[in-house]
Amino acid sequence: MASSYATLHVMADLAHYGDTILIASLLKDSPATKLQRISFVQGSERQKYDEIWLQDLVMRHPGLLPVAQVEPVFDDMVPVCRELPLKAGYVDNVFVTPNGDIAIVECKLWRNPEARRKVIAQIVDYASELSTLSYEAFESAVLRAQLTRQATSEEKRTLFHMVSAGEERDEAAFHDAVTRTLRRGRILLIIVGDGIREGLESMAEFLQKHAGLHFRLCLVELAIFQLPGPEGGVIAQSRILGGTTNIERGIVVLNDSRLEVRPPDVRHGGAALASTISSESFYESLDSAAPGTKANLQAFLAEIEPRGVKPDITAKTLTLRWTKDSGSWNLGTISKKGELWMDYHGQQAWNLNLTDESHRYLESLAKITPAAYVAPLGSGAGWNLRKAGPGFLSVSELLSDTGRKIWLAAIIAFQHDVLSKQQD
Repeated sequence: MASSYATLHVMADLAHYGDTILIASLLKDSPATKLQRISFVQGSERQKYDEIWLQDLVMRHPGLLPVAQVEPVFDDMVPVCRELPLKAGYVDNVFVTPNGDIAIVECKLWRNPEARRKVIAQIVDYASELSTLSYEAFESAVLRAQLTRQATSEEKRTLFHMVSAGEERDEAAFHDAVTRTLRRGRILLIIVGDGIREGLESMAEFLQKHAGLHFRLCLVELAIFQLPGPEGGVIAQSRILGGTTNIERGIVVLNDSRLEVRPPDVRHGGAALASTISSESFYESLDSAAPGTKANLQAFLAEIEPRGVKPDITAKTLTLRWTKDSGSWNLGTISKKGELWMDYHGQQAWNLNLTDESHRYLESLAKITPAAYVAPLGSGAGWNLRKAGPGFLSVSELLSDTGRKIWLAAIIAFQHDVLSKQQD
């Protein structure tokens, strides 16, 4: 039985900042001032810049957390509360997306030795406890915390209304989505600090011990620079130092009549599929809209991966991306509803004067199913794969065993055509 565990990836190439320079204007001889980075040292003259100040800052300006770069589904996360009360302690910040995804934040001064030792265990404990809560228990905890915005007398004081912010959304669907997120422990854990100096290897070892939870961890460093002048303004600069990827491989054993999930024995090797919260969310939506499509699509992705084609997954789409030194090709985009879009591919081929090669590629795909045919794009600039009838072509029409073989052959032929033309 497959489960998951997390591996930590440290972005070592981003280990240091260059000087932060304030330039008065873009004129050639404009004066420039090197900004001084504010130290988050407790007891210093900058004591007001402490962990509580960090909590308030990220709550008021969630855009400082560049998490959408690694998890696109959190692009529209809404700040909900601070100091969420749990048995394991108080969660600094809580964010929820309109689609029911949950992110929690811990703000720590990394120069504090105790923080380096305990913060990872602490935030994972929070995620573990959240995975045991029902929707009602989670909402109750949120309402006991320091809310981002107090409801007016006319507003309902519920988690749904805080997140939806008056927009027309399906409350039942939101309730179900949050429930699934909690039950699976599929939570984004964000640690924000003033610099990670050591202990990353021990973090990785610790995370390996938490098989079963689908959380993803992001390490964010936040630097604050003092602006010159009496106003006392600051510049906030954030970056992701590292993060985890869930590995879809685990060991489930029966121990004293209880199921127990254990990390895999990596000594024996074996393939493992990396996943993210965004990819899991995409595949859930896909399987809901087009049951059975997920398994066939993942089988196809494994078949085309040796050809250098990889999935580029966002909150709403999966794009088959072929990247070469000369650029990146879109070989088809699949929506979370299972629709196959080839219009961007056709437009890209037109821009690069490769319309004949694109036409041959799409004609090969059209032979897979009578539901598809090749037609000019609406703009007349290139070709598109259309459905014979109203609506969009479903990718499931192309993912049978035979269909996948034809599609793979079409990709290989298209790659050959493109590379041959580039050499001419």
